[in-house]
Amino acid sequence: MITVANARICTPTLLEGWLQIEHGHITALGPGEPPHDAGRPLVTPARDAGSAGVTGGEVEPGQGVVDAGGRWVLPGFVDTHCHGGGGAALYSGNTDDVIQAASTHLAQGTTTLIASVATMRLDRMLAAATAIARAVATNQAPNIRGIHFEGPFLSPKRRGAQTESALLTPDEQVFADLIDAADGLAVSMTIAPELPGAIDLIHRHHEQITFAVGHTDDDGSHTRQAFDAGARTATHLFNAMPTMTHRHPGPVGVALLDDRVACELIADGTHLSPEALTVATRTAGPDRSILVTDAMAATGLGDGDYSYADRHVTVHHGIAKLRGTGTLAGSVHFLSDALANVVRLLHLTPPQAAPLVSTNAARQYGWRDRGTIAIGRSADLVLLSEDLTVHTVYLAGKPFDR
Repeated sequence: MITVANARICTPTLLEGWLQIEHGHITALGPGEPPHDAGRPLVTPARDAGSAGVTGGEVEPGQGVVDAGGRWVLPGFVDTHCHGGGGAALYSGNTDDVIQAASTHLAQGTTTLIASVATMRLDRMLAAATAIARAVATNQAPNIRGIHFEGPFLSPKRRGAQTESALLTPDEQVFADLIDAADGLAVSMTIAPELPGAIDLIHRHHEQITFAVGHTDDDGSHTRQAFDAGARTATHLFNAMPTMTHRHPGPVGVALLDDRVACELIADGTHLSPEALTVATRTAGPDRSILVTDAMAATGLGDGDYSYADRHVTVHHGIAKLRGTGTLAGSVHFLSDALANVVRLLHLTPPQAAPLVSTNAARQYGWRDRGTIAIGRSADLVLLSEDLTVHTVYLAGKPFDR
């Protein structure tokens, strides 16, 4: 048993107090000081900001009382759109890369991750899904909860950094092959609804997988049909889709106003202006806004030229672009960065921002065991210092030490 005391706990409201962890779950919490039977000795996490783990005293990790030092305690972050990090692409087809990327994001607080497979030649997408599934099956990537296919059924006009030659028209057999390769882990797929057969595919399989409208050149009419057919997410809203006009709402207007739909937002300061981020979160509201990273393999490495899978990218001043072009190639930030950005830009408190990086995504995918700090939930936790940098990460009640 472990008790985290002297903490500012971001339950749906702020709780200044303590919480107790046993067998990987939260078993009790309350205000003020913990009960006298919580155990001893008292241990103070003594890592630099941005690292994880618990040190100090004679206590074994996972036992005793941990003094949080007044730090924020948030539910573990849930990233539903991530391509890599730490020098590794989740979609490379190499299991070691999957492990490296997942671990990199876990160290920064992402205790639940959906691994995104970019659009590549079909055999490479299948190999990528197989490698991710293998890493999960062998428990080497414990924070990966599912696979997201970003394509291959995308618009050539709005492909962004996706490989143009690999784009396909919606096809039942291709869909089935991708689902099979994921070995039970397929949870979402981005699709352009205007493509021939897209609406039918959504209608047939929306109970099997969450479809997300994205990488689309639609004026809004097909997007509305897609949501009526069962699609429930908008992939990185505003990016890789037409802008909203006074005559054509586009995917942006339709998604923001449809209460059935969750809106992915990349809050890295590059993909969305502060004004666009404000409009989106105010319109979709605090329950339908989901912050995602869309992080690529160079996340955490700094500026430079990088090549991963079939992508060649230049990162300059923290902005990743396809080499020699002005096309954004995903982001190089973590969800911890996104949280700090919305706290600063939208003037939110950490308890108000927590649903955007945890609760809403968990609810969107039906994961009732995580995303909120409450009795009975998984003890996936992130301790943040006053400047909102990651101090300690707990995965199922155990401190993660990279």
